[in-house]
Amino acid sequence: MSTDQPFLLATSAADFVAAHPVEAGRVKPHRTLDGDGFKIRTLVMDAQAVMREHRAPVPILVHVVSGRILFRVDGAEHDLTAGGAIQVPAGMLHELQAVDASHVLLVLLG
Repeated sequence: MSTDQPFLLATSAADFVAAHPVEAGRVKPHRTLDGDGFKIRTLVMDAQAVMREHRAPVPILVHVVSGRILFRVDGAEHDLTAGGAIQVPAGMLHELQAVDASHVLLVLLG
């Protein structure tokens, strides 16, 4: 997908969730949109699925569309539900754990 034309991700959170079904026991990333200086990925996480500690090479913005995740970064744990968001600098270790089945938008900045 490119950013030279309008691109509708979803008309509602419910439509967004319906378009990305949860797979049992999995964290499943989907390529959503790439543009100049950013990439958007959709992470679909089953309840209790974990995206183990890792680093992103660029700053990121994580936004919870549905469900609930525990986001661990810099010695703190943040309990994020639908509408919750966190920004993380490049290179900082972080981890995600889904408490409930969750849909997360990940924006890579840069």
